[in-house]
Amino acid sequence: MTSAISIILRPLAAFYDDPATVEMRMTKPKQVIIDRRGQGKTTLDAPDLTLARIEDICRSLANVTGVRFDPDTAPKLSCVVPEVRHRFECLVGSSVQTRVSMAIRCKHPFTPSWEQVGAVPSVVAYLRDSVLAERNMIVSGATNTGKTTLFNKLLEFLPSNRRIIAVEDTPELQIDRFWDGVGLLAAREASTASGMVDWRQLYDHLMRATPDHVIFGEISTQNAFAALGALNSGITGFMCTIHADSPHQVLNRKFDQNIAWSGQTMP
Repeated sequence: MTSAISIILRPLAAFYDDPATVEMRMTKPKQVIIDRRGQGKTTLDAPDLTLARIEDICRSLANVTGVRFDPDTAPKLSCVVPEVRHRFECLVGSSVQTRVSMAIRCKHPFTPSWEQVGAVPSVVAYLRDSVLAERNMIVSGATNTGKTTLFNKLLEFLPSNRRIIAVEDTPELQIDRFWDGVGLLAAREASTASGMVDWRQLYDHLMRATPDHVIFGEISTQNAFAALGALNSGITGFMCTIHADSPHQVLNRKFDQNIAWSGQTMP
């Protein structure tokens, strides 16, 4: 990384560039928590990462990604780190007792085997048959349990000529090998001339783009209504992830909850 934004990000990159790093977090200025694959969590001093420096980094990321950020009026930033595509989430100011809460989920190349995922051959065969049969599938689980990792493993079963349309607000799905596929990105926050559209507009587009498979990323308050709209349109091969403790909770509460929190209502 040699761009201007990469120079600004160097204090963070010093920690997240390690390929073993799964996530970098901050719960207060001048200290980082690194979660490394197979090694667990470590706390490290970071004297250069003052609150002022963190706010400057957020301003720069907001400018580059076209998202609004202001420490006083818009203190939450959700975006993707340019070039490396790590997921960046930060909240500063009075809503945080320690003034900063940051989590950077790293997107280092990592493709575990099915054995590492914990799936026995019979389960792998069942999942493969389900994907190839274009069954609608939801991967549910708690935070940081490997939902997206499993999701990307499922996509490996599909032939590269399938018309995949992935719809996300943060690019995490591995769809590059689908040469007739496309990834769509929704505006996550109030945009500042970013050229991005909202979930409703993306829904209208994808339904006219002749998908073989509609692949939502993580279901949230912003996209739950659009996801149900896609499912109710009669499509097959729909896939998504969602935060939930059980499949029963997914079907009986989580979609309704996300839609209610968004301020929308089901007809």
